[in-house]
Amino acid sequence: MEHHQKTVTVQELRSGMIIREIIELSFDYATLDPKTVQFLQSNFKGANAVVVKDAGRESVPIGEVRPFDHVEAITDIPSTLKIATVVPGLAASMEKRGFLAFKVSVPAGVKLEEAEAPQAPAVKLDKEAAKAQHVERVTEAKEFLDKMETASESRDEASNRVKDMLDQGRSGKFSTQAAESAVADLIQEGTTAAMKAVAGLKGSDQTYTHCVDMSVIFQEAYADILIRSGKEATEEVNRFNLIAGFMHDIGKSEVPKEILESTERFAPDSKEMLMLRNHTTYGAKIMSEMGMHKAQINVAHYHHVKKDTKLFTSYPEVSYDEVLPLTRLASVTDVYQALIGKRRYKRNWVPAKAVEYLLKLGDSEFDPRMLDHFVRSVGVYPVGTLLRLSTEELAFVVRIAPDDRSDRPVAVVVENAKGELLTSNQLIDLMIEEDISIKEIVDHYEHYNETENQSYEIFRSIKLG
Repeated sequence: MEHHQKTVTVQELRSGMIIREIIELSFDYATLDPKTVQFLQSNFKGANAVVVKDAGRESVPIGEVRPFDHVEAITDIPSTLKIATVVPGLAASMEKRGFLAFKVSVPAGVKLEEAEAPQAPAVKLDKEAAKAQHVERVTEAKEFLDKMETASESRDEASNRVKDMLDQGRSGKFSTQAAESAVADLIQEGTTAAMKAVAGLKGSDQTYTHCVDMSVIFQEAYADILIRSGKEATEEVNRFNLIAGFMHDIGKSEVPKEILESTERFAPDSKEMLMLRNHTTYGAKIMSEMGMHKAQINVAHYHHVKKDTKLFTSYPEVSYDEVLPLTRLASVTDVYQALIGKRRYKRNWVPAKAVEYLLKLGDSEFDPRMLDHFVRSVGVYPVGTLLRLSTEELAFVVRIAPDDRSDRPVAVVVENAKGELLTSNQLIDLMIEEDISIKEIVDHYEHYNETENQSYEIFRSIKLG
């Protein structure tokens, strides 16, 4: 039978095509979890994988792929494998698995223009289903709010451990012990999602809490990507990413404290700025000498590298191809945290405004896929965002909106239309309450400014009936 070769996306796969290579994989394959390794080795026997190594890319038998490897492509797929021949339903399965583009052989007679059947439109919730969903949302919100105080305390304790880690590093005693201990506690407490909200409500200092906030936001974003693709965010993967986040700025231990903690904005060509910019190179060297995983080292070394590497804010000088997908996600997270965190020379942004700014930077600074993943994870209106509704009430977001209705989050009213704080709060699911809309984002730092952490205290004190 006559064949011709073609490169297609997952949406263009048609029954009868023979898959020869998978040439684009989703972020799930940037640092493999053990279950994904098992899936690859079970379903692609005899194939090869293109794995990113320290010195470049290497083709290895699929059986040699290991957890936390970065697989960039799957090649030499035997045509005898069941998964090699496209049959009805395989395209949907491939997309769910994170396989996005392919090199295929197309036998004569396969219709390339054939389209998939359209998805059925979503069915609007009836009254009973809406009532059940509301009860579920209230329960979820209560469970989340119950973790806020513990999350705040965990954040403070973890920040102290980062400070200790950097202080020990200044005396030449580098160790992962402080990071590993903090991470173990966070995983046991299950507070990382609540810590994301605390980060947006309280802001942070310039170095120590920055590492903690960046770490938990980064880990939560990665876990969300796995869950959306039908995979499990295992404790092993969460631990790996949390440690990568905690240690991404360990190179700042080589920067004098008076520079690191200065209130001054240094000139771009100053010796102080040069030392600050070198923290990524210092960090990579420290972590390499400690024998840490190459992906975690890549995060420390390249989290400031931009898509447009000619930008002054992009450093060190390196091809963007050397920046692993894991690091590209970390880069978005790092900038987001820097925006919502305090600095001695600037006020902090509220999370929703930070997301707006990231989207404006996207074309020049970030990998667009990683930016999209990140925004899907934190939401256009992140948890903790204060909104003015069309009813003139103020409400804090407690659950982000679904991707297809990004302007319809779940929120809790904390202030009525007269400007009075409420002692009993109502949860509003904007997916159900379609007559209510969002009027504007309110800067909670400006609106609730009687005490330093008034916004956090109001959020923490929400009482749902």
